Amino acid sequence: MKLSDETNIDPYSEENLSSLEKKLGLNLKNKKLLKCAISSRGAKYEHPDIIPEDNERLEFLGDSVLKFLLSEHLFKSKTNPEGKMTVMRVEIENNETLGRIAKELDIKPHLYLSNSEKSAKGKGENSLLANALEAIIGALYLDEENIDSVRKFIGKKILDELLQILLLDDISNPITPLQEISQKRYEKLPRYEFTKISGNSHNPKYKAEVFLNNEKIAEGEGWSKKQAKKRAAKKALILVTN
Repeated sequence: MKLSDETNIDPYSEENLSSLEKKLGLNLKNKKLLKCAISSRGAKYEHPDIIPEDNERLEFLGDSVLKFLLSEHLFKSKTNPEGKMTVMRVEIENNETLGRIAKELDIKPHLYLSNSEKSAKGKGENSLLANALEAIIGALYLDEENIDSVRKFIGKKILDELLQILLLDDISNPITPLQEISQKRYEKLPRYEFTKISGNSHNPKYKAEVFLNNEKIAEGEGWSKKQAKKRAAKKALILVTN
């Protein structure tokens, strides 16, 4: 269901809320919490008579719960030394990382946004999505009054994707080592192909595909060709060294 293409659907309708819950594997008893979690500050400003409270307070709570559970996971994992744990904790504060996860979960069509927020791209969109996902985590925590339920949700829907992103982002210069591997194995450099996938001339988004020995290995997206190339190289490097 693409609510963004069906403007007649009420974000507070049972149809929208049920669709979002099904997508996330949730079933909140208190639907008021879920309605609050999907409501942005901009939407409340445009519709103060409909939206009693925006999601900022739930976002604050969800942010704290998420960081605690991530820290708990990293502490229990023997594969993450203290320095790595610190890097990962700092990185989760970056809205881009959590926004990328929220985009993968496809929650944007279900959010109650202002007219300008609906068309937001780039950092603005990432921030909206990250805030909403944190608010949903906060709503789940309050609804269940049991952190085990939140731990299960984060483990199933967020943690694996988050740790993969953080692992990739921790490789500061993936292009050079990937180039060395390709030279050694195939006696040729990696090849990159770029495609503009969205945005206007002032804010374009690109997809980069990386090929080793004429075989496509991975792809990445970014707000510049350089960023897209780096992300594609990171993913390729993980794949070819595992």
